[in-house]
Formats: sequence, C-alpha cells, structure tokens
Amino acid sequence: VSVRVNGTLTQVRADATLEDIFAAEKVEVAPGNLVSVGGNVLTEGGGAPFSATVGGSELDAGQIEAFRARGNEEIVFGDGADVTEASREEERETAPKMEPYGQVGAITFVAQWPRPGRGVYAVGDVSGEAVLKEELEPVQNAVIQSINPTPDDGSKLIALTFDDGPSAYTQRYLDILSEHGARATFFCLGSAAAANPDLVKAIEAQGSQVASHTQNHKQLTTLDAATLQSEVVDAFSALSSSGAPATTVLRPPYGDFNNDTWLASGGTLSASVIWNLDSEDWRLPGADAIVANCTNGAYSGAIVLMHDGGGNRDQDLEALPRIIEALQARGYKFVTINELMASDSRIPADVASGNATPPEGFAWPTEMVAAG
Repeated sequence: VSVRVNGTLTQVRADATLEDIFAAEKVEVAPGNLVSVGGNVLTEGGGAPFSATVGGSELDAGQIEAFRARGNEEIVFGDGADVTEASREEERETAPKMEPYGQVGAITFVAQWPRPGRGVYAVGDVSGEAVLKEELEPVQNAVIQSINPTPDDGSKLIALTFDDGPSAYTQRYLDILSEHGARATFFCLGSAAAANPDLVKAIEAQGSQVASHTQNHKQLTTLDAATLQSEVVDAFSALSSSGAPATTVLRPPYGDFNNDTWLASGGTLSASVIWNLDSEDWRLPGADAIVANCTNGAYSGAIVLMHDGGGNRDQDLEALPRIIEALQARGYKFVTINELMASDSRIPADVASGNATPPEGFAWPTEMVAAG
C-alpha cells in the first residue's frame, strides 16, 4: 500500500507496523533516553526509538504499537520520547530536611523541631531511586531562625555575658553583679566547669545563668559531625554534673556557627548565642575603652561580650561596675540570656527556657531544603 513517510511517498507492506516502516525507510531521528523515576538519565538512547504523527494526530505508545498500515496514511516520524524505568510502590518514612536561616542575628535557634512523615514512594527497579507519590503523614522540617532579640513590651533589657570561665575572676564578677542588683550569663567551658564546680554553683546561686561555651573551645565549623556533637554534648553534661541546671544553649567559640554546623549538630542544642556589643577586652585596651565599647552603642535587647577566663581580666573588673551603673542610669535592666529570649515572643517558649530538647520521635535532618 502507498503511504507518505516524512513527506516522501513510498510503498509498504499492508498491515506493516510503524516499527516496520521506520526500519524499512531508515528514518534518522534521535531516540529518547531511559530515565529514572527521579528524572535522571540512566541510558542514553534507551528510550522510545521514535515518535509518530499519523494524519496530523500524534500517537501515544499504545497507538504506535497498535498501528497497521492500510494505505494513504500521512506518517511523520520524530525524535523518540524518554521512557521512565519500571518501578514498584513502597510505603516509606519521609525524612525531614532543614530550612536554613539567611541573615545572622545574635540568637539563632530551633524554631521548629523536625519530625519524619510517611508516604507511598515509587522505587525504580534499575536506579533504586524513590520518589514520593502520595503523602500519608506530613513531614515536619527543622526550621532554624536567627534574630536580634527585641523585648515585646519595649522594656529596656540588656544581657551581659562572660566567656571562657569559670575562673579565678568569676566570684569577683558575681560580687559586683550582686552589689548592683544585676544578673548575667556565664558561657562556661565544660572542662573548666568540671574543675570548678563550686563556681558553677555560685553563678546559679547569684541568680545568673550558666550556659555552654563547648567542652574544649574548638572551632566548631572545622569539626566533623561526631567531634562537633561530642564538643556540644560533653559540655552540657559537664555543666550539669558541676551543679548547673540542664541547658541546651551555647555560645560557639569565636562566634563561628553556620547552617552547615546546625545540620551537623544532630539536634544536640536549641540555641546558639553570639553578641552585638563587643567589649574588646581581649585587646586589654584599658577600663575606659571597655566601658565605652559596652555603653556607647547600647540598646534594648543587646548582648554584651566580655570574658571571664582566658587571660588577665583586671581591666574588666574595673570596668564592670561603671558599665552597670552607666546603663542602669539610662533605665536598663541586666538580665540573663534566658530572660532576654523569653521577652521576645518570636523565640519559642521551650527554647527560652534554656533547655529545649527534641520531642519524642524526632529525626534530625541530614540535608537542607534546596535553595529557591
């Protein structure tokens, strides 16, 4: 019978299939690929050898297979379509991901704890890839937020913080705080707390807060996940063993903590606290400079960085009463980090308690939500 193939009139056997005609006419088109259930190419050219339009109507795979030449058909062959690998359906757990933060504030925290979901997945026979087809139980991602705290009610609150202790200076700091009716937060090293449990207890007894500065002051962003988690968990344990209430709040050494570090943390902490006012006491610039650095730019919700251990702190001891008196005269109240967090309703109550822990059945993510 006569048919026209890609514009050329030709003779083909009656009842010939499109495959027969394609082969006999040696039509040159590009075959499709064999692709995975996730859309990845498994075999180039492993898909449909051609596509076909008959009488101006494009045929699907079933129609291509069923076609038989009767004569006078107008057949146009085109490039072949991709073919998805065979797959099976399985019910599986849906792993949560982490929704990262963008702009960095002084307090970064878990705004939502992650929870796995369940779904029906198509699992590729060749690739083993799994693609969600039907959600049975919704997954809940880990959500990390980062803010500069601001008291909801407009109160003039400010948080003094001291790193690297406890040390020989701790009790003298506490005495000054008590004399002025002020509280602070001491970000203690786990190793130093274990060596000075009486000072840990004294911080709590004064009304100030004990939080973590990690176990050994390692730069967390440089560590593998296991070492990072050990630095975090060992410090929390050391603080509790030394007499402090349980806490999951830490200040990362050097203020260095990012989205990747949160992902590697395994859900071992609830909040990472840095600062917005730096005393620069580590420079030993003199008491006058330390006072100026802590007071000139002060505002409600600010977190002041000072140091307890790690060197000579005589200048801090001289500056501290002047800092407190100057800011109290301007109407500021000195609070702990927990109190500052509790003043801002953007921070969940469990995080503001200072000891938020993951809920039962949580699963910490191993990957982030893709950008965009």
